[in-house]
Order: sequence, then structure tokens, then C-alpha cells
Amino acid sequence: MSEARLRVRGVRKSFGERTVLSEVDLDLPPGRILGLLGPNGAGKSTLISIANGSLAPDSGSVFVDGIDLASHRESASALIGSAPQRLGIYPSLTLRENVEAFARLHGVRGRAVRSRSTQVIEGLGLTKSTGVRAERLSGGQQRRLHLAMALTHSPRLLFLDEPTVGADVESRQQILDLVRRIADDGASVLYTTHYLTELEQLPSRLALLHDGVLRDLGDVSDVVKSQDSDAVRVRLQTSVRPPAGWAREADWLVRRSAGTSAGELLAELIADLGEGAGAIADVQFPRPTLESACVRLLRGGETRAIDPEEVPGVAA
Repeated sequence: MSEARLRVRGVRKSFGERTVLSEVDLDLPPGRILGLLGPNGAGKSTLISIANGSLAPDSGSVFVDGIDLASHRESASALIGSAPQRLGIYPSLTLRENVEAFARLHGVRGRAVRSRSTQVIEGLGLTKSTGVRAERLSGGQQRRLHLAMALTHSPRLLFLDEPTVGADVESRQQILDLVRRIADDGASVLYTTHYLTELEQLPSRLALLHDGVLRDLGDVSDVVKSQDSDAVRVRLQTSVRPPAGWAREADWLVRRSAGTSAGELLAELIADLGEGAGAIADVQFPRPTLESACVRLLRGGETRAIDPEEVPGVAA
């Protein structure tokens, strides 16, 4: 059990007649970042709440470094840091006062309160704002303060539920940089986000929560490769009937084919069009991304179809 920083076994949770989590199993090793994916309402926040001890499961168990969270709550909780979606800062306190208050709540004592608070404040680029009341900080600064408060006791297991919501570009990058450093230092991170490119930048391993079941997907690069095939988009100046295997999308002819390179697809199209190939006005070779892979994954036979507008909720 000690090999996994977080071990979840057989966790079930229902609200009324609705089953949100059904026999969920999860292992998160030390030093790894796990990106938790799933449609809006899939139960990601519920799973995080159970794993960090703020919500009791109907059945099942959670272990942190081999410690049973249910029977040894205080010992396990000392290893956990959590930054939920909703900001938990005190607006009338200064940035430093917020951080130091949470350091004490997490059991940090003596001179370590000041030194550890300074460390996390500097790590998130907030040094110039230490004396500013939290209510006067920008949205990005408040989001970074929220994360700093979760890090004051050097947790070995960190839950980040959409940590960059409302953050500006600079704040988002500072948060991602810090998450990478935390993982490099051996802490484990469970991470959800609306911005799937963040999971590519970290990088992370991915798991999909859908219909109450959690499924391991592998590393980001593996997910993109397995779900996306080579593709080519061709815009023609004149209207032609799409050759076999090609689909029309507005003024474009589009084709995807696993096992065939985009270059080969284009060569075949030119041959099929013959003299009509002179009407080709533009050619695009879309780069596979995690977002496109997740859309296709959720549209597959194992999961329900979703509307493209729901894509931002894939990791909500």
C-alpha cells in the first residue's frame, strides 16, 4: 500500500437515487500528476472531496501513504493539500496574513510559519503583494493566493480542482510551473482543468470519469496518438462531389484515416480529382491535440456523444 501516495478502492457515492461514483479504484504514485477528465457533472469534484477527506463515501476506502483516511483522519490529512474550485481566502486579511493563518491551521509552528509562508509566496510570484488585503488583489493573484494557502505545510498529496479558473496568462503559467516543481520534488498531484492544454504542458497521466466509472487512459501523448489519426483539410474554389472517404464541411473536404499519412491522403485526393485538382485553394494538416482526442473519445462507443460546445467541460 505504501507504493501509492493515494490509493482509492471500491468507492461508491450516491445522492438520492443518482449514483455518482460506482466502485472507483485509483492509484496515484509519488511524483506523478494525474489529470482527471470527464463531462460536466461526471463526479470529479465528488471524487476529490472523498479522496481529501471532506466527504464520506457510501462505501469503499481511501489510503494516503498507506494510512486509512477513515480511521486515521488526522495523520492522513496532514499529508494532504487541497485547493478547491471556490476561493477560500479571507478578504479583509493581507496576502501574508492569509498564508500564515493557514500555515498555523495546518500545524506549522514557530519560525517555520514565516519561512514556509515566504517560500510559497515567492514560489507563486506574490512577493510584491504580501501587504495587500486579499480583496484588493487581482483575480489571478487571488487564485495564486488560494493555491499558496494549500501549500504551506508541504503536502505530499495535492488536490487542485480547476486551479487556474479566472487566472490571467502570467498567473496560469506560474501555477503550472509550481505544479511541475512540486511533482519533481516527489509530491503527487490530482488535477482538473477546463484548459486541456495545461495537461499537455505539465505533462500528466490521464484518467476518465464517466457514468460513475474511472478508467485509466495513459499518458497525454499516448491518448493523443491513440484517439487522433492523420487528417487533411482541403478547400476548393469550385464545388465538387467529395471522393469516396472524404466528407464535406462547408467549403472544405475533410478526411481522417488511421494508418495513412496526411500526405498520402492528399496525393490520393489530387489523383481522384484529376484536372479538377487545379481548384485546390488551401490545404491544412490539423495538429492532433488533447482536446480533439477527448472530444473523439467521448463521442466513441464507450461513452455518450457530446455537443462540441461542451468540450470546455471535459475536465470540469
